[in-house]
Amino acid sequence: MNRLRPDDDYFLCMHSPATPMQIGALQLFDVPADHADRFVDDVRTHVARRIPATALARVRRSAPFHVDTDAWFTTRAVDLDALITVVPDDGEMSVAELHGRVARWVMEHLDPGLPPFRIVIVPRVESGHAAVFLTILHALADGVGFQSIVASLTDDVPETGSRAPAVTVDERIPTAPEWFVRAGVALVGDARESRRQRPAQADAQAALDAYKREHRRAKTPKFELSGATSASRSYDTVSLPLDRFRRIAKALDGTVNDVFLTVGSGAVRAFLLSIDALPPDPIVVNAARSYRRPEHGDLGNRIVSLHPHLATDLADPVERFHAIRASMAAEVERSRLQEPLMDQPAVPFGARKLRAQMAARVEGGGAVLPGNVSLSNVPGPDSPRYLAGYRMTA
Repeated sequence: MNRLRPDDDYFLCMHSPATPMQIGALQLFDVPADHADRFVDDVRTHVARRIPATALARVRRSAPFHVDTDAWFTTRAVDLDALITVVPDDGEMSVAELHGRVARWVMEHLDPGLPPFRIVIVPRVESGHAAVFLTILHALADGVGFQSIVASLTDDVPETGSRAPAVTVDERIPTAPEWFVRAGVALVGDARESRRQRPAQADAQAALDAYKREHRRAKTPKFELSGATSASRSYDTVSLPLDRFRRIAKALDGTVNDVFLTVGSGAVRAFLLSIDALPPDPIVVNAARSYRRPEHGDLGNRIVSLHPHLATDLADPVERFHAIRASMAAEVERSRLQEPLMDQPAVPFGARKLRAQMAARVEGGGAVLPGNVSLSNVPGPDSPRYLAGYRMTA
């Protein structure tokens, strides 16, 4: 039994048809022509062997009356027929068609009663590739944790799946009385820890409040595209050389992330100008910084929100870079002051209260996040990865 932290439960609260809180990755693989007919079977065999040893072999269950947060339980009942979809092999799929399908797949809600993932296999993609789309519930892991899941399913050498399967257990779901006892013990411990942290957190809150008074965030503008989103998405990709980002960052005394935000700012600004919808004030971004440390492990969510502006009111890209760098530096410092306040212990009925508050905000038209656009910079694998012996190329 692994209790979800309040941060994890937050992503369950935000889960909706228009914003399914899931993390996905489209992975492309080189497939030799003489292996094209066996790619699906190879991947299914490999995944079946690996999943029992990963965080994907678990199910989420709610505490009776939501007295406590939900919990993850390990399970051997991973029905791959329900969790793996194979696209019919009708010849090579174009990249454009693949992207169109990803836009639909990423919006399909994961069944909360099943293990928290879904895999779609595309056996043939143009230029001698095949594709695997993996999506998980955000409540299971953040972007950094997702990378650890990808790593657990893949290898750094072209292994062919000979590794012995891990032995897993079916954790028994406790009865309501048993869960009440466990929750009571855990919540008493949480309350004790909360009292211990109270003086330090009061100091941290005072420092954060003082910083907020001296460093005002940019006001989030409302403009033509502001408002609720639909359930429709589009998906596309572009590849840019990391070395070029590094050179620009060094030349302008910034970071790779500053360059990333400036590139995103340029794209957003150009789009808004093209539809005559650029607001006079800079748009604000929803971003995040990982504060994960070794003692936190790989799973769960360990992120603190950042909301720098994107300087979309400035035409010169270098001026935008410096304005974004200054805004981001202020947000990073703010997040460092906020970090000691992030590990809030669970409280009785906390999950139920949070869900009710979030539902009221959404139904009342209140903004859930303060930004206009979300940008996320998550490092991917920095060396070749292989799935069932097939090399991942993107």
